[in-house]
Amino acid sequence: GRNISDLLERSLDGARLELLHLLANQAALLRMPLYLVGGVVRDILLGRAVNDFDLVVDGSSAEFAEYIVKKFGGKILIHSKFMTATWVLNEVTFERVKISGLQFADTPLSFDFASARTETYAQPGALPTVKPAKIDADLYRRDFTINAMAIRLDGDHFGELVDLYQGIADLKRGLVRVLHAQSFTDDPTRIFRAARFA
Repeated sequence: GRNISDLLERSLDGARLELLHLLANQAALLRMPLYLVGGVVRDILLGRAVNDFDLVVDGSSAEFAEYIVKKFGGKILIHSKFMTATWVLNEVTFERVKISGLQFADTPLSFDFASARTETYAQPGALPTVKPAKIDADLYRRDFTINAMAIRLDGDHFGELVDLYQGIADLKRGLVRVLHAQSFTDDPTRIFRAARFA
């Protein structure tokens, strides 16, 4: 229930924050809860500036991305197998959104959306098979508790922290902890990430 919108707003530059508000407002209109997830939440809590972030939609990421493109332009890349979509802004988008300080550069700005999902592994190290889920299950599939937090963005929920697995407590203690016993079996590369975070 803790609200960290003040930390969120300090961590993002003005143009990106305005774009995030724009996406949050559209998600609220569609009644699709929208969350910032993963490492970006950890970095915001640590007071670090952030440029890139992942967004999770409680619903279809493809449907949300298609709606955004129809309304604001740009293009989308949909990866159905993993229930993700990328919205790439273009010059048309920049004209439509009219956000101060936002300039179209040689490398277009993009946002990654994922549907809230669970994943299973047919064998250790295999690519996951994903299925739709709610945010609690989506966070539980992540690598470590410090990366299993979310910030809700839509409507009156803007800035609400979701910390179901004691991520803040582990962050304060400097503890890198997996969420379940099969974590390193499912994805052995997490061992290297654990060492890096440590």
